[in-house]
Amino acid sequence: MSSKIQPAKITNNKINFNKTKLSQRYSFWYRVYDVYFDKADIKKTIDKSEYVNQVKKIAEFETIEDFWAIFQHLRKPDSSFEGIEFQLFKNPIKPIWEDENNINGGSVSIKLNKDFTTIIWEEMIFAIIGDVLPKEIQEEINGIVITRKLNYNTLEIWFKHYDEKTKNNIDSCIRDLIQIPPEVNLYFQKFF
Repeated sequence: MSSKIQPAKITNNKINFNKTKLSQRYSFWYRVYDVYFDKADIKKTIDKSEYVNQVKKIAEFETIEDFWAIFQHLRKPDSSFEGIEFQLFKNPIKPIWEDENNINGGSVSIKLNKDFTTIIWEEMIFAIIGDVLPKEIQEEINGIVITRKLNYNTLEIWFKHYDEKTKNNIDSCIRDLIQIPPEVNLYFQKFF
């Protein structure tokens, strides 16, 4: 990400600070679900409209300054209750499978030790909004989801195209970024 900091301008006795634009506009979302169905290993299916109603947008941002203004007030996954998902998606992509940007894609997920959930969530956010991932991976990723569960947490990375090349590239990149050992499995899922 390249940006130049510009000096503040004074117009009509007001100071106007130039903000540092990100390469993409993003949105934070959340969803609350019934965690006790996970505990009992009961597969409860909900219809699309119920799921869509559960997903709520928190805020949008397109500058570093706006990101920090939102991020500093977001609850950390480690201090949240079980049964909540936090989501970061490129705007205007919605965190639902049926979104036109997700429909041909899939996700990769990993079970997380509860002690490392927040640091991994934050590392992923910073990597995505900071454009530190390889370009082909950066363009492929639509969003990330962190889910608080009873016995463990999960991180999901949603991507546009579900094919072997994309899966292999994302697997390799994510393992390097958050230092996942080779013996730890990543779980891929095609949306449709």
